[in-house]
Amino acid sequence: MQFAQVYGLQKIKEQLIRNVQNNRLPHAQLFLGNEGTGKLGLAIALTQYIYCTQRTPTDSCGECSSCRKISTHSHPDVHFTFPVAASKEISTQYIENWREINASSMYFNVTDWMGTILKDENKTPNITREETRSILSRLSLKPYEGEAKTLIIWMPEYLKKESNALLKLIEEPPQKTYFILVAEQSQQLLPTITSRTQLTKIPSYSNDETKAFLDQKYGLEKSHLEQLARLADGNFRVATQLVENNSIDYGPLFRDWMLACYRNDLKSVSDLSDKLHAMGKNQIQLFLSHGIGILRECMMHQTIDNYTINAESSQVDFIQKLSSTLNAFFIEKIYTQMNEVIYHLQRNANPKIALFNLSINIRYHFIRK
Repeated sequence: MQFAQVYGLQKIKEQLIRNVQNNRLPHAQLFLGNEGTGKLGLAIALTQYIYCTQRTPTDSCGECSSCRKISTHSHPDVHFTFPVAASKEISTQYIENWREINASSMYFNVTDWMGTILKDENKTPNITREETRSILSRLSLKPYEGEAKTLIIWMPEYLKKESNALLKLIEEPPQKTYFILVAEQSQQLLPTITSRTQLTKIPSYSNDETKAFLDQKYGLEKSHLEQLARLADGNFRVATQLVENNSIDYGPLFRDWMLACYRNDLKSVSDLSDKLHAMGKNQIQLFLSHGIGILRECMMHQTIDNYTINAESSQVDFIQKLSSTLNAFFIEKIYTQMNEVIYHLQRNANPKIALFNLSINIRYHFIRK
């Protein structure tokens, strides 16, 4: 992975390169950003730049032995830690799966990852005690090919109490040992861990960057790009899934769901929850992301005079009618609740229960004449 393969984030790339060139690279870094940003790709690109034997002022060469091995996740001095499920399992048991998912995209989340290694998506991800022991063992060895060892911990939020075992190692690491933590939720990390790392905040992509990314990758029409960028809200994972799963029309589903909530029709709500549950967690998250986009248009339609609704023609009338049943306060409440459900689904909440509970909460927010 070269820096050039990570979309955008130019100022951060330049700072990381300067740190390496000036021998000022911190031994422990925390790359913190929302889902769908380039934080994991950035961590791998930085690691490749560190080890590259023919690096340029702007990037690794991509051709030397170190670059080739790091790009395929097979360098003996570069180690990865990530969530697994069983208490006795460690990351190295799933390195082939890790290579495969990284080869397809750098924007995957925990749900995607767990889906590649488990048949049962409802198992809880965890970075186990066995994994921390494996880390201590691997980093105690001398480097095989280079002068340094590197550990990339993806989603360290799942370390929980096991992170205590790594405190001393991070605070007083073996010589030439680098730690890069790639996280999404800083509040889930122990303060004793974050205090020992240098924080680099990875921003979400703008709508313009999302449109440019999708145009470059898929070559879509401008009007379609606008809609997808709005729905993705800076999340490249959602953006690509919206394109690649566009066979599902979420519009009628969302309209039926809102109508059932408005009518207090709990039987229809239950039936729709069953239907969505059968589609899987990823599709439910895309469905809710679509709904968040509709709510945003409702808010804009209410608050901006002569606002032109940015949606497909078949959705415009529905958005106008939905806006008449909600005020700005309730739109914000529903928006927040939908985001919370997406968050919990990513952490393996039961989809059917989460959707039904969300529906019950939403039905209290409508203004009925």
